[in-house]
Amino acid sequence: MIELRKISLLDENMLECINLRVTTEQKEFVASNAVSLAQAYDTNKAREETGEGGIAVPYAIYESGKMVGFIMYGYFPPEESEDSYSKDEHIYYVWRLFIDKEHQGKGIGREALRQVMEEIKAKPFGEASYCYSSYMPTNIASKSTFASHGFEEDGRIIEGEVVARYKL
Repeated sequence: MIELRKISLLDENMLECINLRVTTEQKEFVASNAVSLAQAYDTNKAREETGEGGIAVPYAIYESGKMVGFIMYGYFPPEESEDSYSKDEHIYYVWRLFIDKEHQGKGIGREALRQVMEEIKAKPFGEASYCYSSYMPTNIASKSTFASHGFEEDGRIIEGEVVARYKL
């Protein structure tokens, strides 16, 4: 059974999350969990202080009680920058999906993404028309996982990554 549990920099199991690893070949595809947790902390702290900006929701992924991965999504306001996913409205964004190398190929990532998408479809932080994600063009596993949940590439490349979106 796959279970998602919220995690932060302040959790006792944070080090366990940071110590999860992907294969050497996959390191170019995903940031470390330490970086991801720091980004989540930073995003949420900024919103707390200003009342503006994005929200990050990080989860540790457990299989039968053992931590095996990490997934994080966010909710972000429109941005005017050239590399913006949306200049017109808020978006949800699946920011990270990371399965430890010892637990890949078991469908854990697909199930974790399914659970996160069910949460996102309920629009817990507000309205949005789309949920986005992005991945390196050579990351076939991510492309397949997101496509299996209805994400479609929209033809853009932002910061070297293929943009895929899901209509909410």
